[in-house]
Amino acid sequence: MSQEITAKNKLSYWWVPIIFGIIFIATGIWILRAPAESFEKITMFIGIIILVSGTSGVFLTIHNRLAIPGWGFQLAGGIIDMAIGLILILNPEILLKIITIFAAFWLVISGIFVLRRAMEFRDGEKDIWRWELILGIVLLLLAVILLWHPMILGLTIAIWTAAAFIALGIFRISLTIRLKKQSSDLA
Repeated sequence: MSQEITAKNKLSYWWVPIIFGIIFIATGIWILRAPAESFEKITMFIGIIILVSGTSGVFLTIHNRLAIPGWGFQLAGGIIDMAIGLILILNPEILLKIITIFAAFWLVISGIFVLRRAMEFRDGEKDIWRWELILGIVLLLLAVILLWHPMILGLTIAIWTAAAFIALGIFRISLTIRLKKQSSDLA
């Protein structure tokens, strides 16, 4: 079946995607206005979703425990979800700290690996080992910077999230305008 707009299939409610496009762009601008606070609000929103999911899981498990074999594991999972959700809501900075620790650990391991390779090729005829040495040092410095200032990672995440919202909003608006024009041309 063709997805083209035909004269008998006029585009209805064409303005709804434009409204969502505007909302996406406004959300992206809001995030860019205060990326540090936006990261915390995003984390709290994730915490709320996890808390609601865990709460409903606990409620449904208790309510249906006679019909669920091994319901204890499902109950424990719901309780763990509730705890994680509460932690993220009450302390949204913890997610940033966890992400930062993992990213810094990965950068340290990668930096050591690159430095080791550079030292292996130091006695060789190729001068590429110097570039690898510099790259390894840069990776270790980035790890230290992340550990010293974890908000850098949070700002980066917030900025990319904002860019994604703005791009999605622009896409929705332009697609809707194009479809509306196509629909009008057929009328």
